[in-house]
Amino acid sequence: MNHRLFLTLLLFLNLYSCITAQVIPDTLLQKSNKELLKAYDLFKEDIYIQAYLKKAKISNDTTSIVNAYNLLSNLYNGEASIKYSDSIIALTENSPNTMYPAYSYLTKGQAYFFKVRKMKAALDNLLLADKYARQYYNKEIIFGSNHMIGLLKDRIGYSEEALQIHIQNLEFAEKNYEETIKPVFTSISIHAIAYTYKNLEQLDSALYYNNLGIEKASNLKTKKIINHLFLNEGVIYYHTQKLEDAKKSIKKAIKYFEKIDDKPNKAESYFYLAKIYRDLNQEEKAISYLQKIDSIFIQTNDLLPEIREGYEILINHYKEKENTELQLLYLERLISLDSVLSSNKSYLSDNLKSKYDIPKLIKAKEILIAKLKKDKINLKYIFIGILILLIIIIIGLFLRQKKFEQKFNAIIEQDSNIKKPELTAKTSIVNNENLEVPQYIAMDILKQLETFENNQEFTDKKITLLSLAKSYNTNSTYLSKTINHYYNKSFTNYINDLRIEHALVKLKDSSSFRRYTIKAIAHDTGFKSAETFSKLFMKKNGIYPSYFIKKMEAFEKQTHP
Repeated sequence: MNHRLFLTLLLFLNLYSCITAQVIPDTLLQKSNKELLKAYDLFKEDIYIQAYLKKAKISNDTTSIVNAYNLLSNLYNGEASIKYSDSIIALTENSPNTMYPAYSYLTKGQAYFFKVRKMKAALDNLLLADKYARQYYNKEIIFGSNHMIGLLKDRIGYSEEALQIHIQNLEFAEKNYEETIKPVFTSISIHAIAYTYKNLEQLDSALYYNNLGIEKASNLKTKKIINHLFLNEGVIYYHTQKLEDAKKSIKKAIKYFEKIDDKPNKAESYFYLAKIYRDLNQEEKAISYLQKIDSIFIQTNDLLPEIREGYEILINHYKEKENTELQLLYLERLISLDSVLSSNKSYLSDNLKSKYDIPKLIKAKEILIAKLKKDKINLKYIFIGILILLIIIIIGLFLRQKKFEQKFNAIIEQDSNIKKPELTAKTSIVNNENLEVPQYIAMDILKQLETFENNQEFTDKKITLLSLAKSYNTNSTYLSKTINHYYNKSFTNYINDLRIEHALVKLKDSSSFRRYTIKAIAHDTGFKSAETFSKLFMKKNGIYPSYFIKKMEAFEKQTHP
């Protein structure tokens, strides 16, 4: 087997087995190392490696001992894998080479991340893997550690930075690996890019890379990557309100994750199935999936940050049912999860910055300085360059501040910017051209939407295209096409624009509302997260809500001293 292909498989494929105490027969100890390794390669039973290890210890053959520990670390999962990796590190740390201890630190980091779910320990080991791999330039381990660090960055909300890592990894794989193993590395990176685009809510890009990943992974016949991509596809479909497609993709993936008992991916699958069934008004089915997630949290003490919403849903569900006992139980679980997430985010954020990002910047600076010296550029030009850069930054900040002030002043002077269609017979006839919706239905929908806007029903976080269409006694296609035609925007953008405009009006008019936290303002106006609200507020108004609130307070003090 090609050496790099073998390493690739060790890095990214999980092999499952049970650890049992074994007595090694003398007949095995009498076999040659080559025969034992061949038997292991054929049967994947650890007794052959244990025999190989015992022979290596008897002859004090360090190279063979390390090789045996390495095979065992990849044969087992979780704590057992970590134990064997630690044995390798103890033997090799004082005399490192291109392979060890970097590879063992990477194996430990993956075990802590995927199986043991200890994110702090995962990061510590991945940083050490990256350090040794760069020192001895092992391309495969650099790729692996970068990939894992990208996943950690994405997990704590640094998705833009994670995306850059995964894109660079994809380019690295395309340039550095021969055709025999390139598809494995590229498929891994493409899945990571699709997943990160999904987290950034850039759903067109997410779907493009996800489809590309499925195509490449299908050719490789790697079930693990394919099913990760099916799950990601389902989540993308959910966010685009294609609920049936989302359910189909997620259920396709969940069979695999349940078969191998992949708890993190089972939890994500259950969460989005719960969201889908809630949108389809099948509350009890949704609650049963959320309860499955709770069982997983009890076992792993870890969930993806986005899944915390599941506990909020459970708490509200049992509050409506007046079941105080279960309401309190899930509240305690939410507090426990928040503690874990907060602790992990703080630790990961600080250490990624100090031990991963800053060393890379310092290295880039050292390369630049060396180049400047080599080209005999006078040191004064460096200072001049820095001075110019600082001036540019200061001017940029000043212009940014002026731009924000102009945006604020424009908002203060403007009226509501949601354009409502005029409901006249003439307008309806003229504007109904190419609508593909019966005129009387379109007019009825527009009248109901006017009531919907006036009553501020858009602040309900549970509103979906399907639920609104059902309440109007029409179908989602007619409702979507009517909104798109008359408002020139999608249903999602229509709802979000109403919510942002509503928030803006309240922030203008109510000093008490301005004292709310951004999260509370977001929830009050119908958004499920403060991040989504802030991003959409900025996109529509050109300034962040926190800046608007600050300027609005100062404006009121000036106008009403």
